Amino acid sequence: MKYLFLFIIYVAGLVVSSLGLALIIKSGLGVGPGDSIAVGLSMHFPVTVGSVMIVAFVILLLVNAKLEHKRPQFESLIPIIVRGRTLDIFLYGMLDTMEYEAWWAQWGIFSLGLLATAIGISVYLRTPFPRIPLDHFMMIMNEKTNQSKSRVRIFSESGMALIGFLLGAPVGFGTLIVALLLGPLIQWSFQWARPIAALWTQPKKKMTQKA
Repeated sequence: MKYLFLFIIYVAGLVVSSLGLALIIKSGLGVGPGDSIAVGLSMHFPVTVGSVMIVAFVILLLVNAKLEHKRPQFESLIPIIVRGRTLDIFLYGMLDTMEYEAWWAQWGIFSLGLLATAIGISVYLRTPFPRIPLDHFMMIMNEKTNQSKSRVRIFSESGMALIGFLLGAPVGFGTLIVALLLGPLIQWSFQWARPIAALWTQPKKKMTQKA
């Protein structure tokens, strides 16, 4: 029952982060750095943003395995598919006809999307289930470089934004803000989401103490 509850939290975190990404894209202020590559490729091929993202994540899954010298974490296909499909549901379904022309509406939706993305990522990372390869890549780089999660995120997403720009994606001022602020927001909300990790780590600690 405990792990069922955690799995519900896990899926909820993924869905909330997908909603956040979709809101950022729909704000019109510039797509997120990581999404810029998927958006750019979807502009050149007849595929959805979520579909491109799924393919890119599968490739990154193999890259992560190479960096860690381990087998590919094929269980990560679960969050990969959830993220890709829910993002498409929001972009091409629920939010498809929504347009924001007033500057205050654009910035409001953008800010909400940025916060939802950070909280969703932090919530699902606090569970014991597979990570999306991009987030796992950030954790690998965090360990290998001994740098903070926010710094690793800033450097990685800045590079992805450049690739997205070269692909013709709508990289704007909002993209820069995401690159600079998403990492620190994840760092902050990751601490805030600590009680979620306690749901599955505390019993192990108690057993260790008894032993």
